[in-house]
Amino acid sequence: MITGWLLDCYPSLNGEGGMTFWIKTENGENIRLKDTTWRAKLYAAGSACDSPEFIFSRLKDSGLVSSVKVVKKRTSIFNWKKNNALEIELRRADRGKKVADLLESIFQNPSTFRLYNVDVAPEQQYFLEKDLFPLAYLSVHTSGEEITKWRVMDSVEATDYKIPRLKVMGLSINLRDLVPRMDSKLDSITLTPSVYNAGESGMEPIEIKGNDEGAILSETAKEAQKFDPDFIITGNGDAFVFPYLYSKAQKYLVSFNLDRDTDSQKIARTTQSGGRTYFSYGRIMYRPTTQRFYGRIHVDGENTFVYDQCRFEGLFEIARISRMPFHTSSRASIGKSLSGLQFYYAHLRDTLIPYKPVISEDIKNMDELLVTDRGGLVFVPLPGVHERVCEFDFASLYPSIIKGRNISAETVNCSCCSNSDNRLQDLDAHICKKKLGIVPQSLELPLSKRFEYKRLRDETSDARLKQVYNERAGALKWILVTSFGYLSFRHAKFMKIDAHIAVCSVARETLIDAMHTAESRGFRTIHGIVDSLWVCKERAKLEDYQELRKEIEDATKFKLAIEGIYKWIVFLPSKVDSQNQVPTRYFGCFEKNNEIKVRGIEYRRHDTPIYFKKCQEQILKELAKCDNQEELRRRARTEGIGIFNECAKRLEQHDVSPLELLITRRLSKNLSEYYSRRQLSVNAALKLEERGLQLKAGQSVSYVITKYKTAGVNRASPEELAANVEYDSSRYVELLADCCATVLSPFGITKDMLLSRGQSLLHWT
Repeated sequence: MITGWLLDCYPSLNGEGGMTFWIKTENGENIRLKDTTWRAKLYAAGSACDSPEFIFSRLKDSGLVSSVKVVKKRTSIFNWKKNNALEIELRRADRGKKVADLLESIFQNPSTFRLYNVDVAPEQQYFLEKDLFPLAYLSVHTSGEEITKWRVMDSVEATDYKIPRLKVMGLSINLRDLVPRMDSKLDSITLTPSVYNAGESGMEPIEIKGNDEGAILSETAKEAQKFDPDFIITGNGDAFVFPYLYSKAQKYLVSFNLDRDTDSQKIARTTQSGGRTYFSYGRIMYRPTTQRFYGRIHVDGENTFVYDQCRFEGLFEIARISRMPFHTSSRASIGKSLSGLQFYYAHLRDTLIPYKPVISEDIKNMDELLVTDRGGLVFVPLPGVHERVCEFDFASLYPSIIKGRNISAETVNCSCCSNSDNRLQDLDAHICKKKLGIVPQSLELPLSKRFEYKRLRDETSDARLKQVYNERAGALKWILVTSFGYLSFRHAKFMKIDAHIAVCSVARETLIDAMHTAESRGFRTIHGIVDSLWVCKERAKLEDYQELRKEIEDATKFKLAIEGIYKWIVFLPSKVDSQNQVPTRYFGCFEKNNEIKVRGIEYRRHDTPIYFKKCQEQILKELAKCDNQEELRRRARTEGIGIFNECAKRLEQHDVSPLELLITRRLSKNLSEYYSRRQLSVNAALKLEERGLQLKAGQSVSYVITKYKTAGVNRASPEELAANVEYDSSRYVELLADCCATVLSPFGITKDMLLSRGQSLLHWT
């Protein structure tokens, strides 16, 4: 019997089928085990599936399928009755998509033939069937390398689970060319070993260099195997680093294998960067092809949302609750992680996952659509500066509504209880009272665990534990944030637009009830948006706001938190139309610790130059010293303008590094599709293309403005070539004035005043 943590899982590489697992034991040993008897499955249903013998006859020549049989399964969340379905067992776990494509080419009518569980990865299928998850602490009964029985001694519900001592190795490359290309000369490879969760200090980096590129690769592989890391961390490893290194290894005929599994010698490595461009939430995105290892986990810091936002503890938490192996969960969108959670509860209900779900919505006429589909409620903020304002936030309001009101695709206007008293009056709709929906059931765990992690974080004085709980709670927050949008996302497996509409209805009612409760107690509503409310009352104290919080909770039945009391807060208008307020553009200073909170301004934007952020931050810190509007106006006209003048002067003297002035933009099209090439981002990307680096739609380019007013090709320089370029100081001063005016304009200081250097204003009080 072997006891330890489940580290990695993937379809066996030897061509015999089954799954391979890596267990990390208490003493740090890594043991490979296999379950050669298990087979992945996909399912089909519909009138075309009445004869399993016929289906098997059409598939057997492909050599991809071992058997087809009839089973009883729920084929829709809208029907609790089990129906006949075909279970198609695969010879190889990783051949599901090929079988699906073959079947779709044979049966092209979706009304008579539907596929299920095709895009549930084989690792996930295994985890669901055996109730396993990454980093589960377990014992395994074996016969040699063969698994005979699993015994899990852990639970995804646990908040105090133990993480093993994990070896982590950073890997970076240094090339001779400023613009990296596949034929660039390799100068060196740097390995940075460390141990996670062991209380050990970092080890010295290992730099492997020389004139022989093949020797560098061989020595790197030798050092990596010697350290034997569990996680390998790179920057841009998927899109460039590993395709580049594999191509070099192929060129020099040297072995460059970082896998732990010796069977991987048969795997052909991708030597060309690739990926796909896709559209998500109004933006063009790009995702490179995954470069994975077998028995180790590769985390690409440029291609992972969870690790970027919540580091290792967040990644561990997401992988555990979504039951997806690390190589998938580290690159998965939060929506895909949420789907993994839902797949688990669908499995518990014996419900199949539709391969290509049909978008579902109750039929409405135009009048009904205007009444029902109104989205979230926003009280437009009152313009200007406000003092002594309290911000209330409903804790995870939308997921709490989903869970509390049992809102899911199959529960909204269900057919089983039309007389339900769980009604939405403005929609003339009802919610099922008899059965728990799959979406609210899926949210119970992340909701309860997040509240528990926040409680543990606030109660502990251990700085390390605070960080752990914060990272785990942060990861769960993203799951909860995504849950609402996924109710109407067209690729979601359990979506229904009416469920999305129902949540909005309850949220609007909740915010209105909160506002009425506050105003009935003499408080003034300054602003409200979706799940947050800003109110004030002359001479109100913290105790008054705490009492109001309890009253709103009693009125709405949802938990409410006090975000804080502001000494002052400023709500900003639109930059395009100064007469219109923007609900998500504001900055303010809390009474407690003079902490600044900002939303929607340059300081919070990822594409803002570092130098601009520093300048705006200096101004905000000066404003944070003020207690009222009079002090704010005085300090803005002295310290604020002084900070701008000093920063602008440094720009004019070219005393700022070009790398602090980088502007980042995402390409919405491939370069060949742009009609005009004067656009700064395109101008910079073309310079990279000239040097052999071609960016695709959805990828980002960072650049420095060099000659803004020219009509030629030298308007901008990409980051890779920007270290020693001469930037356009006049354009940057203009942009800096615009940035500073964002936080100074509420106090009467405009962009034009700043550009004139506002010398007369320096003496105003």
